[in-house]
Amino acid sequence: MQLNLTEERQQQRLNYIDLCALVLGCVSRKLLMNRFDIKEATASKDIKTYQERSGERLKYSHQLRAYTPVDWFSPLFEHSVEHALDLIGKGSLSVTCDPSIADNIYTQRLQSSLPVLANISSIFRALYLRKKVEIAYISQTSGESTRLIAPHSLIATGTSTYVRAFDHKSGEFRSFKLNRVVHSKLTNYLPEPKQEKSFDSEWNEHVTLKITPNHKLEHPESVELDYKMANGVLTINIKKALVKFFLMDWHIAPLEFPDLPGVLFPLKLESITPVIEIT
Repeated sequence: MQLNLTEERQQQRLNYIDLCALVLGCVSRKLLMNRFDIKEATASKDIKTYQERSGERLKYSHQLRAYTPVDWFSPLFEHSVEHALDLIGKGSLSVTCDPSIADNIYTQRLQSSLPVLANISSIFRALYLRKKVEIAYISQTSGESTRLIAPHSLIATGTSTYVRAFDHKSGEFRSFKLNRVVHSKLTNYLPEPKQEKSFDSEWNEHVTLKITPNHKLEHPESVELDYKMANGVLTINIKKALVKFFLMDWHIAPLEFPDLPGVLFPLKLESITPVIEIT
């Protein structure tokens, strides 16, 4: 059955309520009013309709002055991880104007390039609500382990997305690739002061990268155009914590490997100031 315009717009708002509950861990009338430019009465009606259709999947929190998911919550609608990342990372959602316009572009991604939303939604909630989250994580060096982390930021450097967090297992701030999280569970623990972003020295310290075309290229001027280089050099100021992931995701040949093939590594790292060790 085709929806009329009024029903279609309400359906968009119900979908947004569901996504906020899943990703932010709460939804309020104010969020709806700001996102859709609607009156408070309409927002209240939308939340009531969502509750009726979902079987009361939300409960009101007087502390947050918002509705939060019940313990048995599962999303009423299907959501893409791209929309979840836009909401928690950018505070916005894209709008599809006309699906036929998308016929003008072809996009191909590796299957592993996007994380599974069901595995990481609790991390997003922890970010928004400023709580700790328990994750099951598979690392390249130690395999699968359970960790309690206090996330403070998301990192998107190219092909992958990471979460920056204080890790109780190591007692340090670490970056975790979202693809490698196989399960997450929100806790009620709040980060201690020394576990918050302001104490993450590598996050707050910046370094300068000097990047040039790989000398193996026959025509380096082509790469200079690709990246709008000035006199064959691209200078980037970046957080120290992001350097390794930035080089990896953008296929930039590191200092220790000057002879990597230009066809796979069109860019080359010339220097880091101040000098740091990349491990």
